[in-house]
Amino acid sequence: MLSKQQLTFLRSLQQKKFRQMYGKFLVEGDKLVNELLSSTFKVDAIYSVQGWKSVNDAIKAEHHIITEAELQKVSTHDTPNKVIAVAEMPLLEYNNEALKAGLYIVLDKLQDPGNAGAIIRIADWFGVSTVFLADGSVDVYNPKVVNSAKGSLFRVQCHYVDLKQLFEANKHLSVYGTFMDGENIYRTALDKDGFIIIGNEGNGIGPETEPFVTKKIAIPAWGKAESLNAAVATGIVVSEFRRISLQ
Repeated sequence: MLSKQQLTFLRSLQQKKFRQMYGKFLVEGDKLVNELLSSTFKVDAIYSVQGWKSVNDAIKAEHHIITEAELQKVSTHDTPNKVIAVAEMPLLEYNNEALKAGLYIVLDKLQDPGNAGAIIRIADWFGVSTVFLADGSVDVYNPKVVNSAKGSLFRVQCHYVDLKQLFEANKHLSVYGTFMDGENIYRTALDKDGFIIIGNEGNGIGPETEPFVTKKIAIPAWGKAESLNAAVATGIVVSEFRRISLQ
């Protein structure tokens, strides 16, 4: 049974200010919690209904049995799935050191949690180890991001950084920016290494970031749609970089 204190704490983690205060976030659902338990993330506590069984034989975190009604009270889902866990945010720091060769995704004030989670999942699929986020971007520990990332958040490192410092420390890497008026990506000579910047859903790449872009690229349109969803565009762009790297 949940105490009043536990109920208040779990509900508070749905808000960014409390996640930052405690350095903890929620992971919901049978599949995601089991992925969490198989990751390097530290798990503080698990709250599950009677009969839930982890695929992991030894759960080191506190484990509390709660009712379906209690799970409903603390879940962000309309239909909760058996279990919810409290995990610690990893202390991932980027100290403006030069990065190794590789492909990196940069989110410039992206706001939509569904897009952010999908992009983290795309990074995981294509073997992109790190996603950098400009200050002012969505919180990657927002429950909607965690859910839409489908476990990829536990494998892809996410860093909030000053983009000016990031690019100045890594002038050896090309910086590709996605613009509506950019060069056709299918006709552009791409490096296999570099940064791919995805801009804000409404405003695109900001004026303070644009000067660091060394190559503007675009996905050409064959139809009449006004634009592409940010996550869809990311998947297309990263796929093209990976295709080029195989040649």
